[in-house]
Amino acid sequence: MHFNIVTPVFNGEKFLDQSILSVVSQAGPFTIRYHVQDGGSKDRTLEILAAWKSRLARDFPVFCEGIEFSFASAPDRGLYDAVNRGFAACAYAHADAMAWIGFDDRFESGAFATVEEIFRDFPEIDWLTGRTTVLSEAGPMLSMPPPIVPFPRKAIAAGIFDGRFAHTCIEQEATFWRPRLWQKAGGVDPNFRIAGDFDLWRRFARHTDLVTVDAILGCFRVRAGQLSEDVAGYRAEIDASLSPAEIETRDKAAKRYARAGFDYRVLVRYYRGPWRCQRWPMCIAPIFGTKAFKAEHWRLTIMGWFDKKSSG
Repeated sequence: MHFNIVTPVFNGEKFLDQSILSVVSQAGPFTIRYHVQDGGSKDRTLEILAAWKSRLARDFPVFCEGIEFSFASAPDRGLYDAVNRGFAACAYAHADAMAWIGFDDRFESGAFATVEEIFRDFPEIDWLTGRTTVLSEAGPMLSMPPPIVPFPRKAIAAGIFDGRFAHTCIEQEATFWRPRLWQKAGGVDPNFRIAGDFDLWRRFARHTDLVTVDAILGCFRVRAGQLSEDVAGYRAEIDASLSPAEIETRDKAAKRYARAGFDYRVLVRYYRGPWRCQRWPMCIAPIFGTKAFKAEHWRLTIMGWFDKKSSG
């Protein structure tokens, strides 16, 4: 398997080393084409990138089947323009899996091996995401919601996952997809300033289910000065991108979600067993908060116990 990974960056000297390390330290039977697209940084970002290029070309320990690293620096129109430029530099059409990681975020150890295993064994899955995980600016984990958050396809396409109509968002740092889905959707829209990934997920969902994996794949870092601090701007940008008919569809989907009216696809494994792709009903209305997700967790635990007993 061949991964294409992009990191967009602008003045990222504080966290960039950690983000790059989380990519190049991945271990497993795959190769990685990794490109960092800089927007014209004025701090030590370019120095850091040059050091990584030299390090990886010499004796840096590589635990996968090969890493090709590159970077470029030029003024851009913003985050999503940088993402598109990065994937264009990677010749993504030749990849098997794609993702981007912010310069202040990180992948978890074993993330790529998990995605490789799933994409190899489930060729019908085009898009997956892991458990939502949030880091503090200093690095410790701040929160990790219960295992399987419902992300029904119709609810994603309707645009309810912005924190207002459901209690969570699809975490970009934990989301991987196949190039064919990126091509069908037309890539990320560079006209967005903050909500480009939200828009991309909506367009992905028009083609296929998002499959939620019971694993930690990536972590989002909360820090001062990041774009996502502008919650009002994020939601205003989303609302401005929707037609009156789409807003009406979103409202209906939000009400249906609150009534637990959807089902959704998940990938779970019990103990040392294989991954199993299942379609779960929303077991209890999300308006009950964490009780809903605890019920999912109890179900997972009980099913795992019976699986273990039956296997002997």
